[in-house]
Amino acid sequence: MSLLFRRTPAALAVALAASCATIDQPIPLPEGRWELTTSSFIDGGRMPGLPRATLEMGKGRISAFSGCNSGSGSVESVDGRMTVSPLATTRRACPEPLGAFEGRYFKLLAGRPYFRLEGEQLILSAGDDSARFRRAPVTTENK
Repeated sequence: MSLLFRRTPAALAVALAASCATIDQPIPLPEGRWELTTSSFIDGGRMPGLPRATLEMGKGRISAFSGCNSGSGSVESVDGRMTVSPLATTRRACPEPLGAFEGRYFKLLAGRPYFRLEGEQLILSAGDDSARFRRAPVTTENK
């Protein structure tokens, strides 16, 4: 039997197995409303006297609140990373240190952070920055 005929069945088996391979599905984004608990850029997740920073995701949209300004845009999961479109934001002047916090918070979201869930906690990380969120309690305001 010629060499071509001996290798053909093996080559066909490899080609068939490759064509039946499953395509990786994207990791679904953790939908819902999240409150910042800790981050690499502020202890305790909030500044005294100010509302807690939040993040909300659902149906391919994201909205974020820093404690001063809000931003919204589209979001998708790509290779375990959260890819956020440039956020349309309000433009209130934020007193320091809130202004610096907000800059780093929105920069983290724009930095295609890796995301993962640990129980009811969402962790985002990109570069040197990270943030940990807890699932926000459902209230009549955020239903």
